[in-house]
Amino acid sequence: MEIVLFSTGLISLGDGILAATIVEASVFFVVVFELIALRSAIKRARAEGLGFFDAVSATLNRIMPERAATIVRHDLKMMRALWLVAARRQDVPADGDAIAYSGPMRPIFWVFLFLNPIEIALVELIVPWPAVRLALLILGVLGTIWFLALISSLYKYPHTVDSRTLRLRYLSFFDFRVPVAKIESVGLRTRSRELKKGNDVVDGVLVMEIVKTTNVTLRLREPHQADFGHRGIKEFDSIEFWADDPREAAKLIRNHLAG
Repeated sequence: MEIVLFSTGLISLGDGILAATIVEASVFFVVVFELIALRSAIKRARAEGLGFFDAVSATLNRIMPERAATIVRHDLKMMRALWLVAARRQDVPADGDAIAYSGPMRPIFWVFLFLNPIEIALVELIVPWPAVRLALLILGVLGTIWFLALISSLYKYPHTVDSRTLRLRYLSFFDFRVPVAKIESVGLRTRSRELKKGNDVVDGVLVMEIVKTTNVTLRLREPHQADFGHRGIKEFDSIEFWADDPREAAKLIRNHLAG
């Protein structure tokens, strides 16, 4: 905007430089203030027992609008999944167990990933304009990286359970935690509610479907709440979720209940 105003003669070069300096200085001080606020918030979250990454995720809402914080949090989680692949680690507590849930989704995700390079090659062959091809090539490569990060989250972000917390997840999109002390009973039951959204609270039940199906049920001793972002905070006293091996999942949860 300043360049346009200067080139049309509406402002002088000196005024343009002064305006740019004021704007950039204002942005600089805002960024510094937000970083200081983020640092303080992260320290408080770490003092509450959260790891560094979870502390950063938990404090984003304090320095930016909710939807912006959700997008940033989601992208950070996906990039972290790529780092976990490189480090050959899963996001599982040292004293906890992983409960896989992504088996039914993995084949179709890999198919889409392998289709991406084919689409990029077709664009190179079909589109005649070099500038457009370059832009589409960059978008295609970024899309491939993004999808690879999404697939990584299938493997690196399983459900987890330890003596303190049952953590139920869906890729890098949803992450619900329930204190193990609140779990009264664990059962096996295959059910399909065919929700429009795979994760929701229905009649007091937190439902987390994979391919529209659940196979593990939990009853809680008292109501618990889950934060669904812009859909609000919802209360439930039972849980239905999918596990690739439901019997093993129920056994692991019962073991930690007994411990």
